[in-house]
Amino acid sequence: MDEVLELDQQTLGVYRAILFHREHDPEKLAVLLDSTPEDVQEALDKLAQLSLLATSREAPGGLRPVNPSLGLKVLLQREQNELASRQQRIEQSRAALSALAAEYTASSWSGTLDGTEHLDTVDEIRIRLEALSESCMREALAFHPVNTVTQESIEAGQPLNERAMARGVRFRTIYLDSVANDRVTKSHAQWMAERNCEVRTSPTLPMRLLVVDTTAAIVAGLPGQAQPSALLFNSEPVVLAMRALFEAYWEHSSTFGNPCEATIVGLTPQERSLLRLLATGLTDDAVARALGIGVRTERRIVADLMERLGASSRFEAGVLAARREWI
Repeated sequence: MDEVLELDQQTLGVYRAILFHREHDPEKLAVLLDSTPEDVQEALDKLAQLSLLATSREAPGGLRPVNPSLGLKVLLQREQNELASRQQRIEQSRAALSALAAEYTASSWSGTLDGTEHLDTVDEIRIRLEALSESCMREALAFHPVNTVTQESIEAGQPLNERAMARGVRFRTIYLDSVANDRVTKSHAQWMAERNCEVRTSPTLPMRLLVVDTTAAIVAGLPGQAQPSALLFNSEPVVLAMRALFEAYWEHSSTFGNPCEATIVGLTPQERSLLRLLATGLTDDAVARALGIGVRTERRIVADLMERLGASSRFEAGVLAARREWI
């Protein structure tokens, strides 16, 4: 649990000294307050965390006091944003765990996944996709984490999609933000959008997924899965869990063609996700795979972020990004 910061007399004294004496140097503040530079610096750090001090534009390197009412609003907004982010992670984890729990229960019954079918060839996958497309009556939800949709698969799927659209089926699809880098996939996404299908993008996606109504879900691209294998789930609890996972990503995704609409403090969703992935210690290769981009592109984005932060190393970039609340 995070430590609760309190406004003790020492911290209040430092705030008042800056407010009335226009002084921000720890050494001089220590003399004014008959204190030590170390205690003053601790109070300055606390005031900054409480959003009661901000960087001065008039005095480079200096600090200026912030109206306590405004500082409180900033602090509360920060806490609300963090709470929302935590809630999103909890919901995503809950949905994934529900699916795993359902699979575990089914597998323990007979040694195989009850209500689950293994699809081990491209032909098997296409046969099931065709059958699901023809049976879909209300809604089709999809993750496309890979930007290399083949022209052949697009041509095979478009007639099925058109027939489903004619029946009034609602399509909602999420691609990676990097879809713009793949001409064929981008063209297909535009084709869907032009037919009033809802298309969004996300910096990362956990798997390839298709949910049809609330009756079936096909999952591919899971760790340990041989390609091009997939799993077809017919168990209602699992399908509902997959649908909940989709909704969690949908809520925080961007409109196709405008991936920067959710930009916060000048960062695109892709840049923010890249910083978070780097903070976990992943290599450039692993980060690039998660974002669906090339390693050279990933390194270019990292270099650009370091330049914008004024950082000379990745470690310093992480510190500065955290200070700016970019991660």
